Amino acid sequence: MIKKLNIFLLLNICLVGSVFSKELPTLFEVKIPADQYTNTNDGLNKAFNGLIQKLSGSRSKKFLWRIGDAKLKKVDFVASYSIESDQGEEFLSVRFNNETLIPELRKIGIPLIGFNRPVILFLLKIDTGESTPVYLDGNESKNLFATEIKKILHNAELERGVYLELPEFDLEDQNLLNQNNVLFSPSSYVQDKFYNDAFLPMDLVRVGINQWTISGHINSPSPLREKEVLNFFQERLHSFLDGFLEVPPLEPGLLGDQIIVSVLGFDSFNDFESVESELDKIFAIKERNFYFFERSRIDYKARLFQTADSLLKELRGSTKFLVKEFNPDTNKLTLEYLN
Repeated sequence: MIKKLNIFLLLNICLVGSVFSKELPTLFEVKIPADQYTNTNDGLNKAFNGLIQKLSGSRSKKFLWRIGDAKLKKVDFVASYSIESDQGEEFLSVRFNNETLIPELRKIGIPLIGFNRPVILFLLKIDTGESTPVYLDGNESKNLFATEIKKILHNAELERGVYLELPEFDLEDQNLLNQNNVLFSPSSYVQDKFYNDAFLPMDLVRVGINQWTISGHINSPSPLREKEVLNFFQERLHSFLDGFLEVPPLEPGLLGDQIIVSVLGFDSFNDFESVESELDKIFAIKERNFYFFERSRIDYKARLFQTADSLLKELRGSTKFLVKEFNPDTNKLTLEYLN
């Protein structure tokens, strides 16, 4: 306690002088469509299962079995629920009590992802063969097929707790994308211009009457019917998210990694307070203690719940920290605070 107080005093004396983070404020909220539950109790149980999927990044049933073996009563963690409408559909909206739930999930070893969530940017080119190909953006679509694609992205975003985004094109963007210059790469242009933690370019092309192909980050093995295209796109999207998000749990009996987290870039005591607050939101960190201090840098000795890889995955969703380097030989992670 004395050591921590001394650090605070030193920072107040030495440092003189907000940051935006892509956080998910609805992490502990789940919406279940009205046609997917039979009664309120069924809806609350299904909402809890959906929450575990969001928190763990995994669709595996193994965590639900573990919760069942621990005899946790899912409805005991419900903070509130209500019936709401979203894009014309009715949902059961459930909010869970994270303060009581998280300690119980920790006890049974379920790996968790915190509030910082990655932004996955899509560049979707749709070619119907009837007019000029178009790139989907965030504006409302008149094309029914494009609307269905956006609905899939919206539902997956809610279900998995990530940001699945389409670019917001201005007039200059549209002119560049519509040109026929073979030296111009739409993928490179969009990826460089719009923030993303992962970039998924794809072409959806109609190759016959009601026959489509998908190429790019997702590839269809053969032409698909329009309805099959939507189902194929949805399943491959979730398969990608499985690998991108999931943090493998530790083997029984193993302790989480111990690493040094070095944070650079302090300009003021407010920066220090902001860094402390941001570190508190990272679920991968079990505990941390001050290890080294100087005017613009602080090192923490941190114990993780899982491996360093789990921490690096979670940091992909933070725009307050830039990962500068991780040295596996010294177990030292260097972060830059983006003030």
